[in-house]
Amino acid sequence: MQTQLCQSDYEENGYVVFRNLIPLELINNLLEIYNQEIVTSTTPFFRQSSGKYEVNQLNEFGYVTQSFLDIHDYEKYSRFSEAAKEIFCSKKIQEALKQITGYESFSLMQTMLFDANTETQAHQDWWYLDSVPNGYLTGIWIALEDINEKAGRFYVIPKTNKNPDFHSDKPNISLSEWLERIKEYVSSHQQDIMAPELKKGDVLCFNSKTIHGSLSTISSRFSRKSLTAHYIPQEYQFGNLFTTKNYIKYKTYKGVQFYRNKPDFSLMNDWKLKGKSFFYNSPILLKILRQVHSKVLRMKSK
Repeated sequence: MQTQLCQSDYEENGYVVFRNLIPLELINNLLEIYNQEIVTSTTPFFRQSSGKYEVNQLNEFGYVTQSFLDIHDYEKYSRFSEAAKEIFCSKKIQEALKQITGYESFSLMQTMLFDANTETQAHQDWWYLDSVPNGYLTGIWIALEDINEKAGRFYVIPKTNKNPDFHSDKPNISLSEWLERIKEYVSSHQQDIMAPELKKGDVLCFNSKTIHGSLSTISSRFSRKSLTAHYIPQEYQFGNLFTTKNYIKYKTYKGVQFYRNKPDFSLMNDWKLKGKSFFYNSPILLKILRQVHSKVLRMKSK
């Protein structure tokens, strides 16, 4: 009965919260390695918050102000990544995903770590990453500490998983235009914002269509240590609203498939990223690029 209620809430509201899901010893181990190896590193990491490879920038309280992407598969910091996979690939998370979706097994597609709040703007995940067919990706937000409201809490807008995708009436809309549409929606639905108090080990799960983001930081003296991860049912392919990435190769950790989107820093990887960013905000060029990419993949498969 509890499983049925959990799945019903998730389908109706687009999110659900699990309390005390992640064992504290797993969190403490990750944070210990993070402080020892990652905070002190001079290596550029890819930042979800800026879309660039950057070295750590610390605020006056010693918190890294940028986010980290795909922490589960760092080549240079394997001990840190293994501690992350112990959380992301745990049976507790797999079971929680099963409860809310009804699917049996899941692939880990992307992860992030936040130290300070980056004030992520409101969005839906499925523009960037999703299952194919669309709408079956689940994101999770894990509190690595008791999140103080002055740090700027994570929020969702319930039931927006049932809303239009904010771009289907104009197929050539750019990313910036799409984000502006969602910003306007959130501005006119402030009363619907849900930013639950999350304690260390709590997990909030949300659908790829659910609008979510971060509230503004009230005081930077408070950190907001947290993880996010994105999963799709293992039987589905990976992609987004525009494409299917049926060429990706998975690795496996304790029976859980996982994929990494952005590689470790190198000059070549940095150059490729800048080129992709240029195309992303030019709808016509991006459409041409996707067509060429699909054609190349078809030729390779013959």
